[in-house]
Amino acid sequence: MKIDLKEKIVELLEAPLLELGAEIADLNLSVYKQETTLRLFVYTPNGVTLAECAKISRAVGDVFEETDYFEEGYLLEVSSPGLDRPLTKIVDYKYRIGENVKIEFVDKKRKKITAEVISVDSDTIVFLDNENEIAVKITEIEKSKIIF
Repeated sequence: MKIDLKEKIVELLEAPLLELGAEIADLNLSVYKQETTLRLFVYTPNGVTLAECAKISRAVGDVFEETDYFEEGYLLEVSSPGLDRPLTKIVDYKYRIGENVKIEFVDKKRKKITAEVISVDSDTIVFLDNENEIAVKITEIEKSKIIF
């Protein structure tokens, strides 16, 4: 049931957040002793500021007022996904263009690489490894992280 609610919440919030220039990176939903906490991780083109978090929080509150999802109340935390978070979705790579990442592939025979993210489309990321461009489908990536 929690996963269904999470998907419904993401679907409900996507359009209003896009209007504010934000995209959902992830949403964590937890319930402990009847207290619900939503942790909303977002990307914005110029990074996530405290003012943007407040604006997004107000918008989310307005959206939830029109639903019966959290009649008992909820705690909302809005932040950026952070630099150490694994890259798992296309949107993660979109906001990491120009950065180096370490990539492990689903196909274990394929060698791990460290490469720069140079472009992203709906299902493919193009990396620059040494001087070679490598196009990789998101489904081919087991995991990847930013290299500091």
